[in-house]
Amino acid sequence: MLRPVEMSRVVVAGSKDVMEPVVEKLHEMRLLHIVSYSGNDKSFQMGKTMGKGKEFSESLIKLRSIERYLDIKSKAPDVTFSESDIVSKMGNLLESVGDEVTTTFERITTIETEVKSKQDQIAALRPLSVLPLSLDLYYGYDSLSVFVGSVVTPVDADVARASPKCEVFSGSSKNATIVAVFAPAEKASDVSTVLAEHGFTDISVPRLTGTPDQAIATLESDIKRLMGEKDPLQKRLKDLNKQYEDQILAADEYLSMQTQKTDAPLRFATTDNAFVVDGWIPTTQYETLKGELDRAAAGKVHVEKLSASEAETQVEAGEDIPTKMNNPGIVKPYELITRLFAIPEYKEYDPTLLIFVFFPIFFGMILGDVGYGIMILLVLAALKKKFRTEGWQQLINIVVIASIWSIIFGIFFGEIFGPLGLWGYTFGNLPHEEILALEHSGMFFGEGVFGPLGRLGPLGMFPMYRLATNAVLLLIGVSLFIGVLHCGIGSVLGVKTELNYGEKKHAYFERLPVLIFQVAFALLLLGLILGIMPLQIVSGIALVIAIAMMIMGPEGVMGATHLPFFVSNLISYLRLLAIGLASVGVAFAANKLAFQVIMPMLSGGSESPSMVAFIVGVVVLLLVHFINLLLGILSPFMHPLRLHYVEMFTKFYSQHGGGVEYSPFGHVRRYLKV
Repeated sequence: MLRPVEMSRVVVAGSKDVMEPVVEKLHEMRLLHIVSYSGNDKSFQMGKTMGKGKEFSESLIKLRSIERYLDIKSKAPDVTFSESDIVSKMGNLLESVGDEVTTTFERITTIETEVKSKQDQIAALRPLSVLPLSLDLYYGYDSLSVFVGSVVTPVDADVARASPKCEVFSGSSKNATIVAVFAPAEKASDVSTVLAEHGFTDISVPRLTGTPDQAIATLESDIKRLMGEKDPLQKRLKDLNKQYEDQILAADEYLSMQTQKTDAPLRFATTDNAFVVDGWIPTTQYETLKGELDRAAAGKVHVEKLSASEAETQVEAGEDIPTKMNNPGIVKPYELITRLFAIPEYKEYDPTLLIFVFFPIFFGMILGDVGYGIMILLVLAALKKKFRTEGWQQLINIVVIASIWSIIFGIFFGEIFGPLGLWGYTFGNLPHEEILALEHSGMFFGEGVFGPLGRLGPLGMFPMYRLATNAVLLLIGVSLFIGVLHCGIGSVLGVKTELNYGEKKHAYFERLPVLIFQVAFALLLLGLILGIMPLQIVSGIALVIAIAMMIMGPEGVMGATHLPFFVSNLISYLRLLAIGLASVGVAFAANKLAFQVIMPMLSGGSESPSMVAFIVGVVVLLLVHFINLLLGILSPFMHPLRLHYVEMFTKFYSQHGGGVEYSPFGHVRRYLKV
C-alpha cells in the first residue's frame, strides 16, 4: 500500500483499418494511460479525428449551452440510461427542448437588460424631480446649451456673470443641490468653467416626456410588467431542469465518451496506413490488454511491453511514469488529503496509509470529547444523504473516522461537552477527600470516574482531567513521543526514497542524520527530565554523530543550519496538546458560566435555579458550545494536516516536484448503464 502500482511501458501498433475497434476496446477497458505523440519523429504524423467526431463535438457544445441555461451541474445519479435510450432521446433534447430553453433564456436575458436600463433611468430621474421642468424641455435646442447636474455650492450669481442671458433652475435633493442651466451656445465654454468651480457633476437626462415623477411612474409600471413576464419564464426553466436534468447529464456523458473516442487519434503517431499508440499500464494487466486487443482487431494489431531498460530511457528523456495509488477501501478516502498536497511520484512512497493511521488519532486527541464527537457524527449522517458526489463522500468518511476517535479520546479524558459537563452527572465524581489525597500525593489526573469501575489505567489516570497539572505534563510527553514517531517514519521513508532514485549520499548524509538527530534529541530531553546520566551521554554522542553526518552531506556545513528546523518539527507536535486545551478551556468556561455563574446569579443565590435563570443559562451554554464545536471541527482538521504536510512530508515526500496521476483512456460511467 505504501508503494504505487507497478507500471509497464506498452506500444500498440496496427493497421488503420482496425484503429476504430482498437480505440473502442481501449476506451472500454480503461487500462492504457496514453502518452501523446510529440511529433518529433518525421516518419510519423499526428492522427486526425475519426468518424463523426465533428458532429459529436458540435452536439456537445450545444448540449452544454443548454446545461448552462438550465443551471445543470454534475451530481450523484438518480437514474441511469442505456446508450440506445439516450441516442433515441438526443434529437428531442438538442432540437425541441434545446430551442425552447434557448428562446426562453434569451428572452429572460432581454428582460433583465431592459429592467436594468429602466432602473438606471429611474436613478437618473429621481434627482430631477426637485426641478419644475418637464423632461422634454432639457433637449432639442440648436442655439442653447443645457447643463444638468449637481453642485456643491450655489451657482446662480457666477453663471449670470459668465452669461447674462441664461436661465438657472435649482432645487435641493438629499445632500446635493440639483441645477439646470440654459445658456446661449456661444457661452457654453464659460458656463462649463464656472460650473466646474462649484463641483458640478453631470446628470444624463433620459429622453422621455412628462415630468420626472410621471416618467418614473411609467418606468416602474414597465418594470413590474417585465418582471411579471420574467417570473413564469424562470419557472419554465426550472420545470425543464427538473424534467430533463437526468437525461441531459446522461446525454452529456454519452457525447463526451464519443468525442473522447473520435479525438483519440489526435494523440497517436500515424502514417498513411498504420497507427502507433504509446502508454503505461499496470504490469499485471498487460496480458489482459494484449488478449483483448488481439480479439478486437482480429489479430491485425501488435502489442509489445518494453523492457525495463527501454522504459527507463524514456523516463530519462523527461517522460513521467504515471502513479496509480493502491489503497484498500477504508483507506481510499484519505487519498483526497494526499492529492491536496501532491500526487506521489512513481518511485516515491504513497503516504495515504500513514495519513489514515495518524490523522484521525491527531483529530481525536485534539477534540477528545464524547458529546462533540456524537454531534459531529449526527451532522455528517445528514450531510452524507445530501452531498453524494465522490469528493464530498470522501471528506465525510474522513471526518466520520476522526469523530469516532474523538469519542474514544473523550472517554479517556472524561469529557461530555467539556469538563463540568455531562460526564459527572452520568458516571459520578470522586469523593472530595480522595481528590485532596491524590493532589497531595501528586497523582491527581482528574475527578471523573467510570461508575462502579472506578478509575482505570496506570496510576488510575483515566479518565484524565486535561486541565490538571499532571495531565498536561503527561500530554506534553505523549505529544513529543508522537512527534518523534511520526517524523521518524517520514525520515525512514526519506532514506528509502533517495535510495530508489540512486541518491546514496542524500540518503545516508541528509535523510538519515535527521532521523538520528530527532530521536537523540528526544532521548536527551527524557534523560534530563528523569535525571538518567547514561541516557544523556548516549544521546549527546548520537547528536554529535548526526551533526557530523549532516556536515559530510551534499550541503556541507550549511546542512547543520537546518538543526533549528528539525527541533521545531518536534516542538510543533505540542499543538496536539495546546489546541486541545484551548477547546477544553472554552467548554469549561461555558459550563461554569451557565451552571455556576448565570443560574445562581439570576436565581438570587438559590441552589434551585428559577425558570428564567435556567432558560438564560441554557441559551448561553448552547451558544458557546456551538461556537466551540465549529472551532472544534476546523482546528483539529487543519492542524493535523499541517503536521503531515510540514513536519512529516518534508522528510520524504514530493522532493522531486510531485508525480503524474494514472489517468487511463476511457470513461467511468455514472449516468449510462454499463
